[in-house]
Amino acid sequence: MEKVIVLTGPTGIGKTNLSLKLASSFGLEIINADASQFKRDLNIGTGKYDTFNTNIKHHLFDIIEADSNYSIKDFQASAKVLISDINQNNKVPMVVGGTGLYINSLLYNYNLDDEGRCEETSNKYNDLNNHELHELLNKLDPLAALNIHENNRRRVLRAIEKCENGKSVRNNDDTLIYDALIIVLDCDRELLYNRINSRVDAMFSDGWVDEVRSLKEKYDIKKIKDIGYYEISLFLDGEIDLASCKELIKKKTRNYAKRQLTWFRNKLKGAKVVNVDFDDLDKTYDVLSNLVKEFIN
Repeated sequence: MEKVIVLTGPTGIGKTNLSLKLASSFGLEIINADASQFKRDLNIGTGKYDTFNTNIKHHLFDIIEADSNYSIKDFQASAKVLISDINQNNKVPMVVGGTGLYINSLLYNYNLDDEGRCEETSNKYNDLNNHELHELLNKLDPLAALNIHENNRRRVLRAIEKCENGKSVRNNDDTLIYDALIIVLDCDRELLYNRINSRVDAMFSDGWVDEVRSLKEKYDIKKIKDIGYYEISLFLDGEIDLASCKELIKKKTRNYAKRQLTWFRNKLKGAKVVNVDFDDLDKTYDVLSNLVKEFIN
């Protein structure tokens, strides 16, 4: 079986720095599994780093426009080819990111059909707003709802249609199709939330508002569903003040992290959970390094 390492965890836990260090030490190639980082021009608000400032080979960063959609099926197809190519070159790929559904679709070879959404389903729920529609999906399939933003009405409707037709985007077979080392980074929940709050403040200090101002000149900002971008747009349009904008983004990010943790706990079977010691990151790295070394050998 082809080998693959997965390093995942909630937003704000420090996946990027640890993955870069591991990739450098073991000659790994990184495959992005963060849905927001597929997109060009979304940099500060997605925590994206400059892949050109490292000798580590990266894949699936900045591959679509900021208002475009890179579906689970697109990711699955591209990542499977990359994993095969990297293994054939006698190297090991490391999938890094926090978008759980994308990761699972790859590891467990979800059967993703190409059927378009039925217009009848769309018309049936015209009287429900996005939040009400997402709540309906949550009742039908809580795990599917975890990974679909309530403002992505198209995907929510498609998921509801699948539920009503007795289908699922998830494979019932929990058998891994790769020889995989799956690592989930974790930490105390309160500590994580404090890190998220500080991270959002730092993003504003780094020029996030100016990034969104530039995006508004190029895109319809309403089509960019990634957390923070629409909220900052509301601030720029004078609809909310800066303090309210920041608090809204922090709250949405914390909620997203909570959903991520629920997904990892329920859907990533056999994962190694590693608690991050932010007071001694070298200690955390040593734990990760030993896992990777044992897996590769």
